[in-house]
Parts: sequence; structure tokens; C-alpha cells
Amino acid sequence: MENDTCIVACETLKDELNLVMKNMDCALPVVWVDSSNHSRPDKLRLSMQEALDNLSPQYNTALLLFGFCGNAMVGIQSGRFTLVLPKAADCIPLFIGSREERDSYGNDTYFFTGGYLDSTDGITKDAVRLLERYGEKRGLSILKQMLCHYRSFALIDTGTYNVADVRSRVEKIALLLDIPVKIIPGNLRLIAALLSGNWNDNEFLIVEPGKTISLEDSLNLGKAQGVDIT
Repeated sequence: MENDTCIVACETLKDELNLVMKNMDCALPVVWVDSSNHSRPDKLRLSMQEALDNLSPQYNTALLLFGFCGNAMVGIQSGRFTLVLPKAADCIPLFIGSREERDSYGNDTYFFTGGYLDSTDGITKDAVRLLERYGEKRGLSILKQMLCHYRSFALIDTGTYNVADVRSRVEKIALLLDIPVKIIPGNLRLIAALLSGNWNDNEFLIVEPGKTISLEDSLNLGKAQGVDIT
């Protein structure tokens, strides 16, 4: 598989993918897609399509390490490739192991990882921008409105970063909003399954060459429709 397969992955998952590849002794080439467009699905879709269109002709299979992320994957054309991607509404199941595990935390939990905090499109960056632009009082009010339906912050320990350091950064925002922070265990089994070719129908979507990822595909992801952390 290594000669004709490559990975196209979100930069937010960089540390986790690198860890799994190291543990599996996997040497597949990786094309990274900038994580800054995850709150803009149309732009993310264009970035994804551009990455696929520019892949070397030596590849015939592309493993997409993304969730559907606001339906950004809908409309992606496979072209000459077979595409394989997780059936996940967002990236969270990729960090914690399954859609079912994601569901267990409900929809009022906001998830963090080290990679998310370092991205240019995360809530911590939004908080800084709001406070700088509107001042502490109004900026904080806007931030509270943005996150008003969240009751918990969950820091996913994926084994790829210093949890204590990242928790201290998350708590700076949590204290402003009076939201508790908890640490939950990560599980990278879906990433490992993607790389190993263990693509069961319940967890992975396979798109044949010449096909387009459809809205119907996005509706068959299971119950998890959680917050996209990227």
C-alpha cells in the first residue's frame, strides 16, 4: 500500500498522526492542510480539493484524516483516487476513539487538544481578538454569548503534549467564563485503523474514483454532531 497511497491530513491532528505513524512504523507521505479554515467550510473544501488535485500521479489512494467539519467534505471530488475517510461529523472522534464515545459527553462539552490551542482558528485566539478589539467588558460579554450553551471544557489527553501546560492555558479562558475544566482520555484507534486499512463500513467511507462525496454521505455519520474543535 505504501507505494500508491498517501495521507491528506488536517494540521490540527499533526501530533496525533505523527505518534500513530511512529508506533506503526508507517512511512506513508503526508500532505498537510492548513487548519485555519475549519470555521469556514467552503474555504476548507476548496483547500481539500486543491490538495487532492495536486497529488502526484503515482498515488491512487488518498487517506483523508478529517471529520466532515461543518460538511466541508461534501462536494469533494475523488478524481482519479479512491478516497478513504472516517465517518465522523467532526474531528473529536478521531481524538477519543469513536462516535459513541463522543456522544457520551453530550453536546454541552467543548473539547480541546494541544494542537487545537496552537491553531490559528481556535477559541483561545478568538478570545484574545475579542478582548483586544472590544475591551475586557464587551469582549467578554461577546465571548460568553458565543459559548453560552457549553457547561464543560474537556481537555483530551492524546499522549502527545504536556497536559499540565495546556490545561493552564485552557483554564485562563475557563475562569473568565466560569466553566469547569476536566481531563479525559484520548484514544487514537481510528487513526490507526485508517492507516492500517482496517476500514469497516460503520466507521469509514470509501469513495471510488470519479465520485463525489454527497450530502447523503454526511447524513450517514451516526448520531455524533458535536462541536468541531478545529
